[in-house]
Amino acid sequence: MDSCLQSCLACLEATSDFTFDFERIDLRHRFFDMNKRGLLLIGLLCAYAFSATAQNTSFTYQGRLLDNGTPANGIYDLRFNLFAAETSGVALGDPFSQLAIPTSNGLFTVALDFGAAVFMGGDRWLEVSVRTNGDAGPYTTLVPRQPITSTPYACRR
Repeated sequence: MDSCLQSCLACLEATSDFTFDFERIDLRHRFFDMNKRGLLLIGLLCAYAFSATAQNTSFTYQGRLLDNGTPANGIYDLRFNLFAAETSGVALGDPFSQLAIPTSNGLFTVALDFGAAVFMGGDRWLEVSVRTNGDAGPYTTLVPRQPITSTPYACRR
């Protein structure tokens, strides 16, 4: 440190209660530099997290299936159609089939993906049809249609 500066500081310390702590100032300076770096890192991470990435259009549907009023157990073929109306109307796209879905105590879970084109902002209802696995007969359509709620519909455009 410069001798002139040291003598000025010694003079100040001698004439008052003033003390000058270079280490403390240096630590504050380093802390400020670390905070700037930390904020920069957080900003870069946020930019990465919010960057535009392709969203998956699939969602999970869990249903409850009853067979003559009791919870169903077994393997079933399920077919799903998406509609813009709660009743009647034309299906939006092709049906989505899931074969050999295990059902236990009436509960089943499937992953559905109708693509992004059908989810453009309007309300949507899911129609579920069922038949016993391996049966070549027609599906039985369950009523009522189920509304698609905000959770799987969170990627609205």
